[in-house]
Amino acid sequence: MLRIAFTVVILAFALPSGSLQADLLVNVPLAITHRVTVQPIIVSNSDGSNTAEYFGTASQASSITGLIGDIWAQAGLEVRFLTPNTWHDDFANVGLLASDQVRPTSDLGAIVSSGSAAGVLNSNSDVLNMFFVEIAAGFADTSENTANGLATIRGNGVTQHVGDNLPGFLAGREVVASVVAHEIGHNLGLSHLSGVAENLMTSGGSLTRGERLNAAQIATVRSSPLAPLVSVPEVGSLACLGIGTVLLGYRRRRLA
Repeated sequence: MLRIAFTVVILAFALPSGSLQADLLVNVPLAITHRVTVQPIIVSNSDGSNTAEYFGTASQASSITGLIGDIWAQAGLEVRFLTPNTWHDDFANVGLLASDQVRPTSDLGAIVSSGSAAGVLNSNSDVLNMFFVEIAAGFADTSENTANGLATIRGNGVTQHVGDNLPGFLAGREVVASVVAHEIGHNLGLSHLSGVAENLMTSGGSLTRGERLNAAQIATVRSSPLAPLVSVPEVGSLACLGIGTVLLGYRRRRLA
C-alpha cells in the first residue's frame, strides 16, 4: 500500500499580543451522516521517558479536536477521538537510527504490527489507530515547532509527531489539526494533490495553505469502511470559516 508523508512547519510560532490569527480555510459544513473514530496511542520510550506530545492540556486538546471536526464537517463526517492508550516502546517512539537520520517509511507497518502484538490497538476494525511518537516514520527528528505524519492510503494506521510548542497557541493548534486531518484523509482513501490551492491534501513546497475538500474527495471518504454511516445530530449552526488575514506562514512538504 502507498504510504504518504506530510509535514507542516511553523515559521514563526510567537504572535504579538492582539495580532490576527490564522484561520482554517474550509467549505460550508454538510449534515453529519458518517463518523470516523480515532484511537490515539501515546508512545513513550521503553522506560516511560520521552513521552510523545499528544494535543496538550485538556482545553488545548478540546480546541484541536474541535478544529479537526470543523475540517471534516465539510464532508459530513464527525471525528471522534477515544481516550488515549499508552505504550512504552523504544522502537515505536524513536526508531533504530540516529536522531539526525530519516526513519524508513516501513517503520509504520512495523509499529502497527508491534502495537497489535502488544495489545495497544483498538480491537474494532473500523477504528483508526493513530500513534503519537517522537519521530514519525518517514522523518528525521524534527523541531518542536513542527507537526508531521505518515499514513497508509486506504489502510489503518498513522505515525504522528506533534511538536511540544504547537498546542500552546491558536495557530499552532490549527497546524496540528490540519496535519492530523490530512493523515486521516489518507486512511480514508485520499492521495496527495499537486498545485491545487487551499486543499487539505495538497502536497509540495508551496506556501499555499488551506483545508478545503472537493466533491470527488468527499465522495471518496464517505465510501470508506473507516467512515461508516451513522445517525448523529446535524451540524446545525456551525459557522462557516472564511478566509482571514494570515500572519503566520507554513509550508507543506511531501517526501518522495
